[in-house]
Amino acid sequence: MIVSHDASIWDAAAALPLEQRLGAAPAELVAHVNAVNALSGASNVRAASVPDDFRDDVRAAVDELPAAVKALLRENYLGVYFTHALGSSAITDIVVTPASEFLGIVTALDADAFIARSANEWASWKENTPFAPSRYAVEVRIAAPAQDNRKNAIQYLLLHELGHALAAGRTLLPDWWLGADQIQPADSYSFLPISWRIDANGAILPLDAYDFAARAQLSFYSGPQLAGAQMLPIYQALQRTDFFTLYSCVSAHEDFAESFASYVHMQLLHKPMSVRVLHDGAPVLALNMDWNDARFARKAALLGRLLRQD
Repeated sequence: MIVSHDASIWDAAAALPLEQRLGAAPAELVAHVNAVNALSGASNVRAASVPDDFRDDVRAAVDELPAAVKALLRENYLGVYFTHALGSSAITDIVVTPASEFLGIVTALDADAFIARSANEWASWKENTPFAPSRYAVEVRIAAPAQDNRKNAIQYLLLHELGHALAAGRTLLPDWWLGADQIQPADSYSFLPISWRIDANGAILPLDAYDFAARAQLSFYSGPQLAGAQMLPIYQALQRTDFFTLYSCVSAHEDFAESFASYVHMQLLHKPMSVRVLHDGAPVLALNMDWNDARFARKAALLGRLLRQD
């Protein structure tokens, strides 16, 4: 939660068209991310001034979003702001006044993650981050060859972050800033109980049928936590769940953000998505990335209603 002492910054952003809400990260945003990152180690996040063509890619990525998505964002989404050394591709959080008045939701984007990566390069790089380098690798394709560019990398990442933004305050799942004592029973939420449960201590855990060995050790961006040899059994286990991507398994909030991003990407924008596990460059497993698969039916129906596609 970002406490802003100058609401005029965010009021000015909210007055702009959605695709123009962007720029170098304001000092309050940088200070917030540095404070959060410092809890787990050194942090040197700073505002980034990006080239004009990078800004154009962000504008285009937002402008090309489906009208149903932009309609849900227009009132409360404050924009995309550029940083260096963020520690992940992006983060999204709420902005409030010192009196806890809600101002909106904002995304910090790490320019370093995208400055020289195309869509498929970025998606594959991110997917491999939990694993130590080995003879195994994951190959992700989110763009056809002619569309394999930086703009489409940024667009998919923003869809994930916009999923976080759209989940806020909608009782899809507990808001991420709430303490365990403020979380309601699982059946109070519409998305959460599809794949997750709340234990007696308020921890949100996968349903037993969807948990698997090493899932709790998955960590993206923070350096390899798992051996490369664990990659194939982990993806085999993923196929027995209703999590659409491996990143979905990390938490209920990432599950919704990934479900939203992949659903809009494939079902509304009609763009491709495939994931393969390779061994010495040869495919050994291809995931079934199909929102019409029966195991995804409950999530697909909820997302369709949210985006008025039913």
